[in-house]
Amino acid sequence: MARKLKVFRTHLGFYDLIVAAPSQKAALEAWGASPHIFSQGFAVVETDPRLVSAALEKPGVILRRQFGSKGEFQQAAGTLRAPKASATDAAARREQRAAAAERSERQAAKERAREEAAAAHEVRDEQRFAKQRKSDKAAAERAEQRAAKARAKEATTYRRTEAKATAAARRALQAKLQSVIQERKEQLRNIERQEEALAKERRELEQSFETRIVAIQRELRKH
Repeated sequence: MARKLKVFRTHLGFYDLIVAAPSQKAALEAWGASPHIFSQGFAVVETDPRLVSAALEKPGVILRRQFGSKGEFQQAAGTLRAPKASATDAAARREQRAAAAERSERQAAKERAREEAAAAHEVRDEQRFAKQRKSDKAAAERAEQRAAKARAKEATTYRRTEAKATAAARRALQAKLQSVIQERKEQLRNIERQEEALAKERRELEQSFETRIVAIQRELRKH
């Protein structure tokens, strides 16, 4: 189903232009105009029945007439003539230009406001990201500090355990050394006691044999 046509009007160069088109985009393409002229107030929807009728008779065809004139809109450009503007027309044109300038200024102000808002939003985002990066860095540093403390504590515990084990092993060796020394002393004392007993037994044995020998020698002398 074909879209309903509307009649759009603008002013380009020395001419007022009208065209019957289904949308503002189609009208802009027909004129070859900037896409902002509607928002800036330089293009409007035409409601004059006479002009609407003329444009609808030739859909998509650009009709034009010299700017400021009261003639009919035509497909071909006519010869340009210097317009004879009345004071009323001049005032109206000034008002139109002032209104267009005001609309343009309002549009520019809106654009500036949007740009400033976007810039402020970007700054806030960057600040938020910077704050997050700082927070993440601080969290990472705290985590590293905790890990370092844990490693230091673990190392201290390990050293203490090693020191206790070393001390226990040393005490065990010292006790074993004392035991060996004590065992040596006891065995040496036993040997000494055995040697003393043997020496005594030897003396007694020698004395016994000496007594027997002397007695036998006495008997021999008697015979």
